[in-house]
Amino acid sequence: MNARLLLAAYAVVAVLDVLGQVVGGALEIVTKPLLMPLLLGMLLASATLATRLLRATALALVFAWLGDLFLMPEGDTWFLLGLVAFLGAQACYCVGFATRFGDSPLRRRRTLWLPYAGWWLLLLAVLGPNLGPMVVPVAVYGAVLCTMAALATGVHPWTTVGAVLFVASDSLIAATAFSDRITVPAADAVVMATYTLGQALIVLGVLAASGAGVAGRAQLTWRS
Repeated sequence: MNARLLLAAYAVVAVLDVLGQVVGGALEIVTKPLLMPLLLGMLLASATLATRLLRATALALVFAWLGDLFLMPEGDTWFLLGLVAFLGAQACYCVGFATRFGDSPLRRRRTLWLPYAGWWLLLLAVLGPNLGPMVVPVAVYGAVLCTMAALATGVHPWTTVGAVLFVASDSLIAATAFSDRITVPAADAVVMATYTLGQALIVLGVLAASGAGVAGRAQLTWRS
């Protein structure tokens, strides 16, 4: 199937899913399981998985799809399964993005790591008193998540922005799940808006950096 059609379908389903978070009902149940398969389909239609970056990105989308499914039911067990699945997604992104870290400004200026490390420490400081036995899993996940965002800076500007949006989405999930002191209007809609846009930008950036498919032309602009 055409990569552009798959991307358009992903955009439509993402908007419907965000809308479903606001209006409730069955819309989220129908749309959420379709998001990552559509994005993975767009990736596969745009490029052969000839590099570690592309293979790791594809596998990350599979883990993210599992995480989406696990987080749909209520309950601590499902939440932990979702956390593990998304940890797998972040680890895959780290493996793929590390192959392009030579192009990252963080490699040349180590002080640029500070915002990523600082955000992780801030999350633990704010949420720590409420985490209880979840403090270690959340700390590990947060560290891998922020590392993923830092490594994304070597891939493509779109991937950098997408990774930051992913961090924002997961941070909001943690803040609203573990702290009664933090309230955000329409938090679920904001979570899904930042997540779906972030994932799309990550994949488009990976394709652009790989000179492939729907986003391939952007490679020339970035490199020049």
